[in-house]
Amino acid sequence: MYSLACLFLYALLGGINFDEGEWTLIGVSVPNYAPHPLQQRFSAFIVQDKAVLKQMQSLWQGRPFYEDYCDYHYVLKLYRGRRLYKTLKVNLKCNYITEGVFSYSFSAEWLERFAISFRPVMWSRVWFRRNESLRPAVSALLEAPDVYFYEEPEPYLFEGKCVIAVDSLHWLVNRDSLYQAVRKQVEKVFPSGKTFVRPYFFFLDDKSLLHFRFEVFCDRKDFEVYGKQLPLSVRWQPHIQSGEAKQLILIGVNRERFFAYVHAWQKRHGATTEIPE
Repeated sequence: MYSLACLFLYALLGGINFDEGEWTLIGVSVPNYAPHPLQQRFSAFIVQDKAVLKQMQSLWQGRPFYEDYCDYHYVLKLYRGRRLYKTLKVNLKCNYITEGVFSYSFSAEWLERFAISFRPVMWSRVWFRRNESLRPAVSALLEAPDVYFYEEPEPYLFEGKCVIAVDSLHWLVNRDSLYQAVRKQVEKVFPSGKTFVRPYFFFLDDKSLLHFRFEVFCDRKDFEVYGKQLPLSVRWQPHIQSGEAKQLILIGVNRERFFAYVHAWQKRHGATTEIPE
């Protein structure tokens, strides 16, 4: 009976060799209607001890959880080097964890037992009101030590994005293979290094066919030349439209260090772009 039950376990950190490369797990507390005591101790924490990460890998194996009805307490970000590798969202009261659109059982004790290894880490929010400010700021922080992006930073090295559609696929389609195929399709259309592609969302229609949307980040001039060859769902638009603002969450840096890094980058590169708020 035990072995049969194990067949339905999902290893949340499965398939990762923590002995290869540098790995970092960062937890960021998020507002919850029922705060957990751990949040009072750590608004954000960092774990870089490979032995601890391996213990988490062994323990964190949950069964499918079909009721995603609670707010989360922490968003867990796993990085290889400083590149975002995986995002998990955990609720410590309702005892489940979510990866993408799938949720799994997760005991609060599975996180609490490792609190002795947590190191507090600072984080900050920075608002941008001009598209022109995004690329130099992100470029500066990519060169800075010990700074982690809450989101993937690569999209902000381009001026904006369009959305492409892949429709009416069988519900058993391999999503990772589809993503790789879409990336190759885009790379055939655009010159090398001129785009960044990532999954956006998908939905199942009443005929059990899947429909996917992918974001293609690129500069406007490149979209005008190459992008119209793609199966567009949404035409190109900038990250920040008139009257809007964009927030970046930065981990490992406060606002003072953020501005110091950006000023230093501008000085090195002779840039004069306006500093964000």
